[in-house]
Amino acid sequence: MHYYVLFNNHTESMAMYRALKDKGFSARISPTPRELSVCCGVSLLIEEEDVENIKAFAADSKLSYISIQGLDNKFDNTRHRYG
Repeated sequence: MHYYVLFNNHTESMAMYRALKDKGFSARISPTPRELSVCCGVSLLIEEEDVENIKAFAADSKLSYISIQGLDNKFDNTRHRYG
């Protein structure tokens, strides 16, 4: 299972990415799987064990996101992450 943080826009995703990395969380920038959303094309791929802590951190830090969704998809390392 892969866990994606979904956003309304690119600005929200980059703000969350920087905040998570600064706090020591594992997060990768990833294209948003179309099975989950057609809104913003960018999501963050996070670890399952971090989901609840990231939700709490985002609330405390007033970081915006739509939701965190799990998807049992085949992971393609060349498609599912940027740089």
